Amino acid sequence: MFNQGWQKLSEQTKQDANLDSRLVCVQEAVRFRYEQTDDPGHDWLHVMRVLKSCKQIGALVGADMQILASSALLHDLINVPKNSPKRSEASTAAAKASEDILRNAGYDDIEVQRIQRVIIEHSYSLGYPPSSIESAVLQDADRLDALGAIGIFRAATCGCRLGAAYYHLDDPFASDRVLDDQQYTVDHFFTKLLDLGKQMNTAPAQAIAEHRVSFLRDFLTELRLEIVETAFGDFPN
Repeated sequence: MFNQGWQKLSEQTKQDANLDSRLVCVQEAVRFRYEQTDDPGHDWLHVMRVLKSCKQIGALVGADMQILASSALLHDLINVPKNSPKRSEASTAAAKASEDILRNAGYDDIEVQRIQRVIIEHSYSLGYPPSSIESAVLQDADRLDALGAIGIFRAATCGCRLGAAYYHLDDPFASDRVLDDQQYTVDHFFTKLLDLGKQMNTAPAQAIAEHRVSFLRDFLTELRLEIVETAFGDFPN
């Protein structure tokens, strides 16, 4: 019995070591590419945040970390601008670009196919429902990064890259106009971000999203106070 237990432990240790070594190979192959981007919303820091969320959520829902962690490292390997007509093709291109990297790191055919499917399905633009728990977790982790404090950074960055103003001068919160997040960054909160919390696949992500969406609402309340409700001279002596 002792020998059998030791054998199982030894096999698990080898599997864990193999997981780490292959992930290191993938990380070394892609980090430089992410660090060269001029988009801080999809850079190496973004990938590390998504990977961290994947590990935390994946451990709670029983995801295959071999597949999930590799998918997280590769999910934005090809980044297409938000306003490009080919935006929805980004995740498919990233999945294709990941194949040689994964094979060189030692992943087999089945693993490569699973990882590629997870990468493709993470895309918000495509709107594919997750076909696996790993896809569900990567979708959640990537979308969580669009919320909270980081989400505000990313929304402002994206707006600037699109040439958008922060808000409409006469109607900042679109009381009497159609929302247009290509022209006004604050509109993006209402066209997408505030609804992301309702789109999470897993219970852990739902809980995190609820907190981060609440933070976004607090931010919008403060913004309204600063640009709409408070006039010069209204401050107490």
